[in-house]
Amino acid sequence: MDQQEDRAFLRQFSGVIVGFMLLTVSLIFLARHMQPEPNADANPSQAILAEQRIAPVAAVRSGEEGAAALAEVQAAGAETAPAGDVVVDGSAVYNGLCKACHEAGVAGAPIAGSDQMAVRLQEQGLETLVSHAINGINAMPPRGGNPALTDAQIQAAVEFMLP
Repeated sequence: MDQQEDRAFLRQFSGVIVGFMLLTVSLIFLARHMQPEPNADANPSQAILAEQRIAPVAAVRSGEEGAAALAEVQAAGAETAPAGDVVVDGSAVYNGLCKACHEAGVAGAPIAGSDQMAVRLQEQGLETLVSHAINGINAMPPRGGNPALTDAQIQAAVEFMLP
């Protein structure tokens, strides 16, 4: 008697499982039928925007390739530099570029206006701090990553960061 009950249970259980599988497959097909397929030709700017979103933010180059790329960027910056006087505003340079790392201390960057900056100023002097900002040090790229900044703008930003 136990074997008959077991077989009946297995038949019923198998039937329930097969029923759930059929229900799942039918719901998948129904959902695919209800949702229209995206048409890339309908809006070509979507493809362009998607490419822009997944594009790398920057590139790291070293050696001769890096030197050539830096020279190219500096030459392009010299060509596009304004003919008139450049505004030297330390707070504008700091807020536009330096704040991203120096506000949170990213990668060991000294926090602006903190005791860390005061200690560095006392130990190294202003000229060394400005030199590090111009030439780069540790994780900080030269000129904070903006080769268009002048030495005066960088010095103004460094002075703005001091306590």
